[in-house]
Amino acid sequence: MTARGKLVLTLLILGVLGLGLFKWWPMLARPRSAPSSPPATLSPDGARTETPASTVQAAELVETQTEVPKLAAAAAYEPKDKTVEIELSEYAGYAGLIVANGGLENSIFSKKHGFKLAIKLSEEESWSALNSGKMAASATTVDVLAIYGRQFQVVVPAQIGFSRGADGVVVRSDIKRINQLKGKTLATAQFTEAEFFLRYLAQEAGLGISTLPDLKSSPDPDKLNLVFCKDAFAAGDFFLREVLGDHRRLAGCVTWAPKTTEVADGSAGKAHVLATSRNVLIVADVLVVNKGFAQQNPAMTAGLVNGLLEGNRMVRDNPAAWYDVVAKAFKWDREQTKGELAKVHLSNLPENLAFFSGAIDAAGSFGGIYQSAVFSYGSQLIKDPVDGDRFLDL
Repeated sequence: MTARGKLVLTLLILGVLGLGLFKWWPMLARPRSAPSSPPATLSPDGARTETPASTVQAAELVETQTEVPKLAAAAAYEPKDKTVEIELSEYAGYAGLIVANGGLENSIFSKKHGFKLAIKLSEEESWSALNSGKMAASATTVDVLAIYGRQFQVVVPAQIGFSRGADGVVVRSDIKRINQLKGKTLATAQFTEAEFFLRYLAQEAGLGISTLPDLKSSPDPDKLNLVFCKDAFAAGDFFLREVLGDHRRLAGCVTWAPKTTEVADGSAGKAHVLATSRNVLIVADVLVVNKGFAQQNPAMTAGLVNGLLEGNRMVRDNPAAWYDVVAKAFKWDREQTKGELAKVHLSNLPENLAFFSGAIDAAGSFGGIYQSAVFSYGSQLIKDPVDGDRFLDL
């Protein structure tokens, strides 16, 4: 059996045991750095702790990488005291995991699967930490798997959902089309879904990409030019500072919600959201699990997937009932939580099966997005692409 086939079978088994596949079967025929804010932790009981800071450091550019970073050597994560540590960013697409764990008197993970889940919130791309066993799991997008390739020793047991408007390009108010970015420079975070999303849009518009070492370098007049910040939130902050300071070095930034809205609203009318992922199934969030941990702890890995899908179901069925839980985790208010949840689609079991099997439109499947990432980054960055199915081999 192929890796893809084994994953689909695993999801089916999880559905039968944990969610009741009979509920979903009729649907089977139908065919998404130093953080710009201090990292926070959600304890197993749902409480949030945060390192206080009197001021937030101004976002700065970081060195442009000409090669994909090398990750720390692979090692298996070992849970302690039946607690599984994972890391997530401040993003509504992870509401299912938050609801399944935080704010509940007895979380799904402890009640049904016998372990506690400790969630750390951070905007860092902590792939070396995941690879080397410093945490059990995290969430990322399919394109990131294509970038890091065979050195990334993780497995992908489930899709979390799609960004449906959460990722966006924010530009100066006089720019109305992607084609107008030719010869201009934008800030984003390198090797993230934000960069991939812009590369995809540029590719569709027939624009090449040029990466610059800094803003002192002359932009390529025939391409869309990029500089980088440590994370996507920092890219938004950097662009906003440029706009409010009446500097003309940057034409825009690429980040994700809620930063997209914060930048546009905070620009005093000088910037707006030009494009989002609302109508393109290209930013797909997946659960990534340390491979050694997954192999040594199949029951805990299955519990993570079951809790994720159950949490997604709870939010999908009655989102308003969970606004306060999600808002507490991300320090949002109810209205912001409602708006952010409207920008994501949380996947259920049938959608997971279709996503991995390719039963949905190829452009929005795991394989389709993976290949789009390989093509968008090109052979200069992804020199030896690996088959995406290697991440599905549980």
